[in-house]
Amino acid sequence: MVTKILRAAVVGLGLGRHHVEAYTAHPAVDLAALCDANAERLARFLGQYPGARGYANLEEMLSAERLDLVSIMTPDWLHADQGIQALRAGAHVVSTKPLTTTIEDARRFIAAADVAGRYLMVAHERRFHPRYRAMKRVLDDGLLGKVFYAELDYFTHKGRQFDATPWYKSAENPRDAILGTGAHAVDLLRWFAGEVEEAWGAGNHLAYPEFPGDDCQIGVFKLAGGAIGKVTQTYASVRGACEPDLRVVLHGTKGSMEDEKLISIDFFEGVPVTEVAERRPWRAVPPVQQEESSHRATINHFIDSLAQGRPPQPDGREGARTVAACLAVVESSRTGKSVRPAPF
Repeated sequence: MVTKILRAAVVGLGLGRHHVEAYTAHPAVDLAALCDANAERLARFLGQYPGARGYANLEEMLSAERLDLVSIMTPDWLHADQGIQALRAGAHVVSTKPLTTTIEDARRFIAAADVAGRYLMVAHERRFHPRYRAMKRVLDDGLLGKVFYAELDYFTHKGRQFDATPWYKSAENPRDAILGTGAHAVDLLRWFAGEVEEAWGAGNHLAYPEFPGDDCQIGVFKLAGGAIGKVTQTYASVRGACEPDLRVVLHGTKGSMEDEKLISIDFFEGVPVTEVAERRPWRAVPPVQQEESSHRATINHFIDSLAQGRPPQPDGREGARTVAACLAVVESSRTGKSVRPAPF
């Protein structure tokens, strides 16, 4: 258990609302400060959380407050500079995904954490979602055997969200679909099936003309251990209104999993694999019971890791590997050649 009250701040109160709720729910955390350049939004949050002090400027907040934890929940290209400021001020940092938008920024961010002697975590909250935790438990229990193919398709329609929050489709700071929203799927692919060794990519810009870049991107990956992976990210798929919007298919030497369906030869002792494959007697993936939200579970893990003196996961280097895999797809899509991700 945490033995002292940790003073926390959240920078960026759009997505940051999830971390505000998580910090205020934790008995060992004092939500000390909130920071947002949008004065109206900041005032609204201060009305809800009167114990916190409000700041429109990160530098001012870090000068005025003694903080143990800072959540960076701002637009993608700001994560590194803002997170480095917080680290240098002595705080541990959790940054929303993606960690950064460039390899250079990822290296600077990680180096700053090392120099400061503080922990850096990436809030890949899907790793803390009960749906994906259940899938990971199936893999860890060996029910699929050795995975040889993994496919994650993230079919979304982002028109309403991006109209409400225009920075997502900013031409001045362009967003790659597979590194933006697609980082969720690429991170899960790595978590489920292994490290990316080589990537191929392709994209098009047909369905969402208001978005400045390719709104449909696909990455094909050679993974450590020999498995093949595929991730698709769309920003204008009508099917995106369906649930779940992230489709997961995993095939291994002993079984297969398609979303919430599972088949494994371990369930049918003595039955030839050919017969099991022909009958396909699916079972439901055993659920993981979890009352807390994935965002709250992320923050709870962050705080528990600090209390135990161990790096939280995914840490900065792990988050950087997801960035590198995504950017390898982007480069391959541009050049038409396979790309090895930058090492971390």
